[in-house]
Parts: sequence; structure tokens; C-alpha cells
Amino acid sequence: MATSRTTLHNAALGFRVWSRRPHGSMPAAHTHPDIEFNFMARGDVTYLHGGMKHTVASGKLAVFWGGVPHQTLPPGITGEGIWLTLPLAWLLQWQLPGALSDRLLAGELIQIEIAAAQIERWLRDYESDEAERRHALLLELEACLIRAGASMPARRARRRPTAGASQIERITGHLAAHYCDPLTIDAIAREVKLHPKYLMRVFKRHCRVSVWEYLTRLRISHAQRLLVTTEERVTDIALESGFGSPAAFYQAFATYAHGETPLAYRRRSHTTGAE
Repeated sequence: MATSRTTLHNAALGFRVWSRRPHGSMPAAHTHPDIEFNFMARGDVTYLHGGMKHTVASGKLAVFWGGVPHQTLPPGITGEGIWLTLPLAWLLQWQLPGALSDRLLAGELIQIEIAAAQIERWLRDYESDEAERRHALLLELEACLIRAGASMPARRARRRPTAGASQIERITGHLAAHYCDPLTIDAIAREVKLHPKYLMRVFKRHCRVSVWEYLTRLRISHAQRLLVTTEERVTDIALESGFGSPAAFYQAFATYAHGETPLAYRRRSHTTGAE
């Protein structure tokens, strides 16, 4: 199926909204710096996000940080829905309950029960020319997350793929659990019980990126989280995120952060906010 998407983006607002209709799965895992909200009015969608499969059914609002590699899986989006992205800095400035922020930044996909009428009202507010209604949309998004996080327990241990999980989920699950460790293709292959050459071939065919690119994206997302939530030195963050040297970190960061330096990313994240 071909993509059918209407973008309702207004650059002056600082965030974006799409309406989506059924289309095929994403061709490759990707990352972006925003917090993403997805709501399926009809049908469902299955993600490979942070190494785990998550099915978002109709009537659920899925919230996750786009810094973690993610993609939709076949058969793709099977119904209509609304997509919304907000800058990560806005979420940090909202001072949400700690458990919710921690779990999002650690790579969890959170699902929240919400009425379709609420989503439709947000969409009308977004399309409105009235600044007050757009401001109300942001306040309601913030309130929705505060309520969801108020009774949320502390971050759970990362779920590991079961023995019966698919090959891709076993591979991405192992990468998600050990991306900060020194890794080799041979070591990964031993853990998931696949031949190294077969592992690289099946991963590239399914995710449309190499194992190393996927691993690097995980490491960069970890570093971005540390840059915006701690005052650690960039050199320490580089090593803690699994990079063998600061030079390798800077090179990878420039590639996956659109040429931005780690310090520039930190400054922008601390100064960007909802006006």
C-alpha cells in the first residue's frame, strides 16, 4: 500500500501534526529528536521500537521518544490515525512525574487510554487560527501525561525477547540490552544463535540498515539523553554510551544529529521551549 498522509504542520507552532490513512510499513528503522504521540482511530500498528515489538490498538495513545530506533512492521498502519511530535525540550520543561520521563527517555513505548473525542478536539485546536486554542492543546497534552505518570511505578527492567521471539526481535533485543558494551558481530551472533553472515544479511534485509548503524543510533540516543538530563562531560558521555573514543563519538554524533555538535545539542535542548 502507498503512504497517504496529510501534514498539518505550521512551523510557527514549533510542533507538527499529521493525519494518516492505511499504508505499508516503514522501509527502515529511523530516529528523530522529538517526542512522538500516535493515536489509531481505527485499526492498529505494530512497532519495532528499542528492540521490542509493540502493537498499538485503536483507542490507545502511544507515546515514545523518537531518539530510539523505531519502525512500523508489516502489514503497516491498518487504519486511520493522528500523529503528533513535540520537541524533547518541551517534555523536559513540563516537569512530568519522574517515572514517566525516565521510562520515555530510557526507550519505553508508553500506551495511554484516551477517548477518540479528545484526540479529535486536539486536531481541531491545532487547525484553529486562535492562539488560545493551540495553547489549550499543549496544556491538555501536558495534563494527559501528568495523569498517566502520577500512578506509574518506577522504570521496569527491560523486557527480554523470549526463546520463541523472531530472529529480528532477538537481535534488536540483545542490542538494546547491551549497546553500551563492547560488541562484535561474532559475539552478537553467538548470543542469538545465528551465523554471523546470516545475522548481518537478515538484519539488513528486514531493518534496511546495518547492525552497526542500528547500534550507533542506540548509542547516540543514549548520549542525547545524558546530554539533556545531566551535566556530565562530553568525553565521559562518549565512553559511557559505548563509543571507543571521543573522536568516534563526535563523528557519529555529527552524522546522526544533522551536523550538530554534542555541546550545541545540549545548549539548544536547554533553551528551546514552548512559547
